[in-house]
Amino acid sequence: MNPEPSRALLLRAERIHAPSRRPGDALLLRGGRVEATGTFDDLRRRASDARVIELPGHTLTPGLTDAHVHLIEWALSRRGLDLAAAPSAAAAARAVAEQAARPEAGDAGWILGGGWEPHGWSDAPHRRLLDDLVPGRPVLLRSHDLHSVWASGEALRRAGVGPGTADPPGGRIERDADGEPTGILRENAQQIVLGAVPAPAESARRAAALEAQAALHRVGVTGVHCVEPDSLGIFEALRAADRLALRVLQALPLAGLDDAIRLGLRSGFGGERLRIGGVKIFLDGALGSRTALLREPYEGSEDRGLSTLPPADFRDAVRRGSAAGLAMTVHAIGDAAVDLALDVLASEGRALEGPVPHRIEHVQLVAPERLADAGAAGIVCSVQPSHLMTDWRAADRHWGARARTAYAFRSLAAGGATLAFGSDTPVEPPDPRHGLYAAVTRRDLAGEPAGGWVPDERITAAEALAAYTIGAAAAAGDPRQGRLEPGAFADVVAWDRDPLAATPEELLEMACVLTVVGGDVVWSEER
Repeated sequence: MNPEPSRALLLRAERIHAPSRRPGDALLLRGGRVEATGTFDDLRRRASDARVIELPGHTLTPGLTDAHVHLIEWALSRRGLDLAAAPSAAAAARAVAEQAARPEAGDAGWILGGGWEPHGWSDAPHRRLLDDLVPGRPVLLRSHDLHSVWASGEALRRAGVGPGTADPPGGRIERDADGEPTGILRENAQQIVLGAVPAPAESARRAAALEAQAALHRVGVTGVHCVEPDSLGIFEALRAADRLALRVLQALPLAGLDDAIRLGLRSGFGGERLRIGGVKIFLDGALGSRTALLREPYEGSEDRGLSTLPPADFRDAVRRGSAAGLAMTVHAIGDAAVDLALDVLASEGRALEGPVPHRIEHVQLVAPERLADAGAAGIVCSVQPSHLMTDWRAADRHWGARARTAYAFRSLAAGGATLAFGSDTPVEPPDPRHGLYAAVTRRDLAGEPAGGWVPDERITAAEALAAYTIGAAAAAGDPRQGRLEPGAFADVVAWDRDPLAATPEELLEMACVLTVVGGDVVWSEER
């Protein structure tokens, strides 16, 4: 990707956020690494042949890492039907019908989409809404939180789902009063229908991944931690073709644990662009689908959510994986799931050796007495601030007073935990400006609630930026990332304003004008 690998790059800006108190106004990059910070005149004399980029009035920061993405799924979803704005189930079904009427949709293939969010809908999603408008078509729509699917009758038929189909362990097939499947499948039950959808061609996945990579560069993202189970091959193909311009930490699926141990894979294995992360394990569902596993029932119900993996199986996986040098990447949203994750990682995970630490993904609801436990055990908290912008009302409604310690960024950090920020895209847009804004304001994009939701849990812009840079680097076990200091990777972003001096509204408005990965300019607004 680098047509001039030996030529240095000298960036001159108004401000550089680097560890030094007085880093000067210039940054020298050479050989894919940061060589020096200092004054422009000094560095110009040091590298007279360097390519110079002048960025007057701009601020340089390390490249940002999105520490939780489903990148290939997001990449493909950008080509599908987006139902995020649908105000009702009926409106979503009408959007499906409009999609089906387009010439490129054909007359028999699957119609795929996602992003539907039932909170605030006055009607409920049901297969009949789809069957009435697109009869005979297989339709599969993933929910906003990715923990439920809405399927048409034809999709259920092709997947073999009927009145007599049993709920799988850790999953639920919703049924109506007659015992018929409604078309809504939760958690592990989703896989029954997802498995019936024809896989996209490898060429389509690679093309979508490159489009997504370019979109990430435009918002200052230079690295991702990908938690999908089947993305490694795509990233390796791009790396081998010299087209991977992201630092990727790739999680392994739990189903492949035995193979990984047998092959001797360890977390941290790989090169500068692609490395192996932890083993992805699901302990529960999500708030949006009311499947997050709780200590006490959801408000106004007797439902405590879903356990998606037996505790004994989880304990066994952590013990065996840790002993083999494999870190655990554990999805836990409800307080009961977080309890289990903390207990088992702190006890069975102590044998882990290597640079990549254990981590808990989401950590959305934590019992007050457990807020310091992740820090004490050295467990990274991989959290997504932008979730609270869309979830705070649902959290109040379904979790009640317990929500006072939900998305508890300040308390988790005060307890010693390393925070690594991400988006969970395609659940939320992979725009780190949203995460920065949410973390410092605890408000949604409409500015509500006015004083911030649980405002004591706000953090500063500097702390939020650190969670996207040095926090994410710690989660990846790679100190070469997230810093602008000699020897660090030459991954740099130029912003049109200083994110540490910006107002909350300016955090949303600031623009990425230049992105550099490994010393190569991969995005410039002047292109």
